[in-house]
Amino acid sequence: MVKGLQLGFALSLVAGVAPMKAAAFENAEPGDAALGKMYFTGEKQFASGAPACISCHNAGVGSLGGGVLGPDLTNVYADDSKNPLLNAAWINAGSPVMAPVFSKRNVTDEEVSHLRAFFAEQANVEAKPAPTGIFTIVGIGGFVGILIIFNIIWSGRYRNRNRGTAHDALWRNYGGKGGR
Repeated sequence: MVKGLQLGFALSLVAGVAPMKAAAFENAEPGDAALGKMYFTGEKQFASGAPACISCHNAGVGSLGGGVLGPDLTNVYADDSKNPLLNAAWINAGSPVMAPVFSKRNVTDEEVSHLRAFFAEQANVEAKPAPTGIFTIVGIGGFVGILIIFNIIWSGRYRNRNRGTAHDALWRNYGGKGGR
């Protein structure tokens, strides 16, 4: 009987705490989460011209994910040790990696408030690793495709430049196969 009451109490705590925590992330920030997502992905440029966050960080958005230079920011809002770092002072001057870039192109407190609202939403999303394998395969395929296009365009360049004389002479001198 006591174990049943303890289990029921534990279940009511879990059921009651989880929705309160999720609701706390939804309305905790005054910024616009959609605008924050646009700043993160680069759809909307920062007023100073600073680079978009997605160039170095992943936050579970976009088909190819984000950069892998910086940490994954999907759960940065929910992490109590990292949440205080989501402010303009840290981004512009506090971070040893970001400060050289953002010290000359500062982000504003208003832009960071939109980013905080976006990260508050992302805290409710399950973190997925950046799909770097897909990006690598697409990059290699694109490189091979460009080489094939260049070969098609410039395959007769040497022959046309020498008007066929050097190529034909080589074939005539070495067996006559293909020569005239």
